Amino acid sequence: MPRLKKSFLFVCALIFLAIGTAWGQSVNSVLSELDQNYYYPQKQGLKSVSARVQWEQLDVASGSGKYLRNPDFIFTWQANSNEGLGKFSLAKEQEGDRFRELIRQINPFRELIIPLTLEQKFFNHEGRVQKGDKLLVRLNSKTESGGTYKLLVDPKEWVIRKLRLEQTHSPEDVKGEFRYIKLADKHAISESLSRFEVKGQEYVEVTRYKYKKVKGIWWVRRIDQTLKRGGQVMQTYVFKLSGIKPILSSH
Repeated sequence: MPRLKKSFLFVCALIFLAIGTAWGQSVNSVLSELDQNYYYPQKQGLKSVSARVQWEQLDVASGSGKYLRNPDFIFTWQANSNEGLGKFSLAKEQEGDRFRELIRQINPFRELIIPLTLEQKFFNHEGRVQKGDKLLVRLNSKTESGGTYKLLVDPKEWVIRKLRLEQTHSPEDVKGEFRYIKLADKHAISESLSRFEVKGQEYVEVTRYKYKKVKGIWWVRRIDQTLKRGGQVMQTYVFKLSGIKPILSSH
């Protein structure tokens, strides 16, 4: 019996040591581990890519349930670009305030097609990892305009389950949750849900992703995003990517 007890204590010590090592990880090591487990198209030997983007939005004003089609865009991305993000341009050159406004509206969707890695996204942040049932990573922006992120990380699957963003401007508090699918044994977001308040009214934004494989790389082929206020649909966007043309780096 004493030998069994000693063996049990030894196993417990090993488990405690393993857990202690996980909780003692630095922010950089956690972000690096997450990045290794997420699927990034740009990490598949990609040099550049272009794709046509069809953008439709729900005709909320008429209540018809029909979708209105905006002008098509061309999305392009190149390795080693300054921001690490792609860019949108109109498929057919057009001038005017309306088209400039459309470009402004579509720009935030660049990161949904080829996302920044977490190490890129949080380059100007510093923080710490806190102990809990899951890893809680707190990241504070080094700039005054930035906010504070709290990431709830699943250390078994190495994915972010929940996110909270606190910032000085509206919306001040944003809460997000994520669901995933596996692409080439790595995780890719299949659905994200965000909740936030603006002027005392609650908004819920749901974004869903579908993927396709082109030249051995998985790409977002469709993005559906719906914004609700108090349970009422305020807007729905549908983005469809076609003619995806990746150029791979030579090895």
